[in-house]
Amino acid sequence: MLLRILLESMMSKLHTSCASRVRVLISLLSLILLATACGGSGGGGAEAGTGSVALLLTDAPTDEFTQVLVTVTRIDLLGGDGDDDDNDEGNRETIFEGRETFDLLALENVSEPFAIADDIPAGTYSKFRMIVEEIELVRTDGSGGTESVFPRLPGGDRIDLNSQGGFRVEPGETLAVRLDIDARNSIHINETGNGEYLFRPQVFVDVLGSRAPGRLIYVEGVVREIDDTGTPVRIWLCEVEISHRNSAGYSDRHCLTVFANDETSVFDDSGLPSDVSEIDLEDRIAVLGHYTVDEDDRFAIDAEVIELGGSAAFLTLTGVVIEGTTPLYDSFLLLLDRGQGLADGAVVEVEIFEETLIVSSDGESLDPREITLGSPIEVDGVLVLSTDETDRLRAAAIFVGEGPVAVPLEF
Repeated sequence: MLLRILLESMMSKLHTSCASRVRVLISLLSLILLATACGGSGGGGAEAGTGSVALLLTDAPTDEFTQVLVTVTRIDLLGGDGDDDDNDEGNRETIFEGRETFDLLALENVSEPFAIADDIPAGTYSKFRMIVEEIELVRTDGSGGTESVFPRLPGGDRIDLNSQGGFRVEPGETLAVRLDIDARNSIHINETGNGEYLFRPQVFVDVLGSRAPGRLIYVEGVVREIDDTGTPVRIWLCEVEISHRNSAGYSDRHCLTVFANDETSVFDDSGLPSDVSEIDLEDRIAVLGHYTVDEDDRFAIDAEVIELGGSAAFLTLTGVVIEGTTPLYDSFLLLLDRGQGLADGAVVEVEIFEETLIVSSDGESLDPREITLGSPIEVDGVLVLSTDETDRLRAAAIFVGEGPVAVPLEF
């Protein structure tokens, strides 16, 4: 059966401040490997046929560093016992080969797909192996600038990502795996006293089912087709930045299906609630949603939020809640973190709509009452500047962290 992979780019999107946001995979590093049913057989103790593998990475935050940059040159899926040597090509499927730098802290609240590989032979695999060229830890120095630390990776240039029992790729099916790299607990200072930093990755591995709960997935691309003849509406999203490998080689552009239903919140490029009917061909959109598959068992997104204009219109700002306002659920004041392109000590009024998605960093749906004073907040929205009033941030999505103070807001 001829395979047709649909997925395009997504891991160049570091959630940066103000002007644009480019979330790169890791912090949630989100990686996606796909393979669609097709004839053939191959390594890893494989059976006849091929399957799909979707690999998504995410990350827990670290307080000391503002960026954890990992430069990767290859990602392999290993069969057998995984103790191959570089000459043992029979048990290896290369998912990605090139040079990409990911910020492990850029995906604290979301995951993003990064690479797709076609024709993964069905069978049981032992691990993913990431070949790392460099790790750079970036922190703020005493003068307000930044400085970098380059930790040593005890395993040399390799990070192995394991799961008890291995990874099972079934013919004609998609296997989705989420890797949660805990940056905070992966960074260590060498106890010999020389102050050397070590990076010993602590990784939690989860195999996901379709419409799996957990952290949301973020993608951005251009609308090529819309099928609104039924429910849900099907959107063919292209120019998603995803590394894709098939028998013809590698490419860095791909397409995927996005499903939108009556529960999907849509916001226009001014940050106001809109409707799926307002989405046009060639529109650039950003999507927050959950992993699912289409009718051909290819990787797809079940949309919770669609942002018209994508990162050109919406930005991500982080800060701490300092005050609630009236009426109920209408808005709250957010003291912004430094280094986001606005003045130190800047405060914005976050505007909440009925359609605004409010979740924890783990993707759990929250009530506005669970936004508390002192909570760290990340907001996806459109910033509306004012010369005589507090700047407003129209929120499409709000991610609520755990704050030191749990005082309900007085709305």
